Amino acid sequence: MSETNLPGTLGDKDNSSSGGGAQPPPAQLSPLSIQAASLVRSIEGLSNIFWISLGGTFLTIFFAGLSQLDTNATTDYIYLGEYQVPRSILPLASLAFALFTFWMTANRLNMLAFVLGTTRLPRDMVHEIFHLNPPILHVFDQANADPWRPFTGVGVLMFNWAVFFGNSIALTVATAAQQGASLADFDIPTLAIYAVVIIVAIVYGIRSIFPPLRTILGILHGVDFNVGWLRQVGALLVVFGVYATNNADLFSDLEQADDLLGPSIANAIDGDTLFMLGVEVELFGIDAVEKDQVCQDRSGGDYPCGRVATQALQLLIEQNDVICNPLFNVGEARVVAVCELIVEGSPVPATPDQFIEGYRPNNLSRLLVEQGHALGVGIGRQVFADEQLQAQTLRNGIWQGSFEPPPSWRASH
Repeated sequence: MSETNLPGTLGDKDNSSSGGGAQPPPAQLSPLSIQAASLVRSIEGLSNIFWISLGGTFLTIFFAGLSQLDTNATTDYIYLGEYQVPRSILPLASLAFALFTFWMTANRLNMLAFVLGTTRLPRDMVHEIFHLNPPILHVFDQANADPWRPFTGVGVLMFNWAVFFGNSIALTVATAAQQGASLADFDIPTLAIYAVVIIVAIVYGIRSIFPPLRTILGILHGVDFNVGWLRQVGALLVVFGVYATNNADLFSDLEQADDLLGPSIANAIDGDTLFMLGVEVELFGIDAVEKDQVCQDRSGGDYPCGRVATQALQLLIEQNDVICNPLFNVGEARVVAVCELIVEGSPVPATPDQFIEGYRPNNLSRLLVEQGHALGVGIGRQVFADEQLQAQTLRNGIWQGSFEPPPSWRASH
């Protein structure tokens, strides 16, 4: 009895071929091979997201460090060589990055949970795949389910995000308050909104990431995953620790922390900095042209606008004492302060509360903007908007011709 070859079987031959030889069967993939490949790809994709989140944390550390190293308290930028990074972008970019990475992490975890929940791979093979292709930090090891072991892969991820948010909050405070720069336009309601968004981002991360993580650990090891209060408290401590470290200068004690500086004679160091009572005082809310800066006058000729600005400040203070309300430190014996001239007949504030009450026409920052030697920065853009518009309209000082904004000039010199 002869053997019959059926089409599509290993014994099938192509009798029409010129060679008459046997043809190999069409390539076929085993369903188990496909499932194994899907599992490997899901793990690899999750590892990539973890690397991205770690990289984002290192970037926030880098920019927070640069922000602390920058001793010019009135600038709106962090300088990277010839490039300027606006401070106002950094906190918002940090939040956007956090939300995006949380979403991607949750997406990948849900994908992995689905693959594990529907696979027909033997349990031993699944564990072998995780052993040979582990996601970074080993977040799916059984030890992660133990809430009393903080230094597992899950603990390290939580530590990573705590550092990230600590730096992000520190960048916001440095931008809105300590540096008096752009987000400065950050008023209290805006800061409150930012705080709410931070909380929303953290809650979103917790609610989107931990449920699929709990599912995966349950499938793999038959355990009920619990973050544990030890990890939670540790993460909160890291957030506050990183924030406090980045803003240590902001909370350090001033020599006259509860009092005013002056009245006293003062000298101009440059167009927006005084020296009085052994302290360098940066005028809050403005950025004057630099001492060595050159601008163009009405006819297009060069003139030393930086020296003119320094002389203008010296002229204001040489006939009158100055009193300042220190706001915060930016270095040793260096503060940012609101200062005004003690003019005969004008009331002299005795406390910081009296200092900030009402309109103060002899405010040095206001006078320098009005004369056209400085620009309002940060909250100064709002406070001195009318004075700057008046200087621009009357073509006072640097507005008489063309000039390079001080931040750009500093970056190029």
